[in-house]
Amino acid sequence: MDEESVYEDISLEDQILSDDIPEDDSEEIALATISSVGANGVTIQLDGSSSAGTKEYKVNAGVLLKAGDRVKVHKNAGTYLIEYAVGAPMSRYPIPSGGSDGQMLVKDGAGGYAVKWETPHGLPSGGSQGQVLRKSAATDYSVEWATVAGIPSGGAKDQYLKKTSASNYEVAWADPPHDLPTGGTNGQVLTKDGTANYSVKWADVPHELPTGGTANQVLTKNSSTNYDVKWAAAPSPSALSNGSYSVTCANNGFFYPSAGQISLGASSYYFNGCYIKGAMRLGDSTYGNTLGFFGTTPQSKQTVSTSATLTQLIQALNKYGLV
Repeated sequence: MDEESVYEDISLEDQILSDDIPEDDSEEIALATISSVGANGVTIQLDGSSSAGTKEYKVNAGVLLKAGDRVKVHKNAGTYLIEYAVGAPMSRYPIPSGGSDGQMLVKDGAGGYAVKWETPHGLPSGGSQGQVLRKSAATDYSVEWATVAGIPSGGAKDQYLKKTSASNYEVAWADPPHDLPTGGTNGQVLTKDGTANYSVKWADVPHELPTGGTANQVLTKNSSTNYDVKWAAAPSPSALSNGSYSVTCANNGFFYPSAGQISLGASSYYFNGCYIKGAMRLGDSTYGNTLGFFGTTPQSKQTVSTSATLTQLIQALNKYGLV
């Protein structure tokens, strides 16, 4: 095998760095292609070499390099330094081309330096003092300035919010409707205080039954004041005044249980048509022991013997006013 064929099987990189080749301190300009980018350097394939080497070479830390880049290499003290990428102007610039006014760079994937131009999702233009941002559609970042549907300004103590129209958020401060009047005492109730709507006042319960009372008592007037009544015993029957009366006895008799008199008729008013069904007791000792007729003074019961004379009998009847 001749010497030339032997060198064809050795990479150009190994040939240059071989101890059999005398070192030359003069600058050697060489080009290569980056095969891979690692944490400590890059592997390259020198122009004219059939394969890439495995050695990692240091690079210019101020340039951005990636696999496939054509680079200029500089031999220095038996090794190479990668100086810069070679190609079309600005083709390796990290900022992407394109974009429009107002756009900004945003990440475009997890890869290093992967960015793109995009319109920022910022605040919309316009708006006025006091407005807030709200969604204008379900689309992401769709917002608009809008007036807050909040509590109106103003108002006074104890007022409340009420609707002023059927429109959304139309409210205003207003006094409480139909509020209870102040004051009042225990047991009072609300009563009308004029014809105006909701005009009421606290007042005592009208026409209320008085407290207390016992069985069989009745309500009687306590004074001339309206509705002033009290519980009292049922009053005794009053004497009938002059006039014409019709009395019907529903039970066994017409009684006056306590002391007193029942006068039937007088000199100016006559008692006529007394019809009695059953026994009639006059001067009964149970209700009084005297009896008189035709205006005579009532007499106690007269007693005569069974052998009394006619004169004695007439004298006894005469005392009752009968003869």
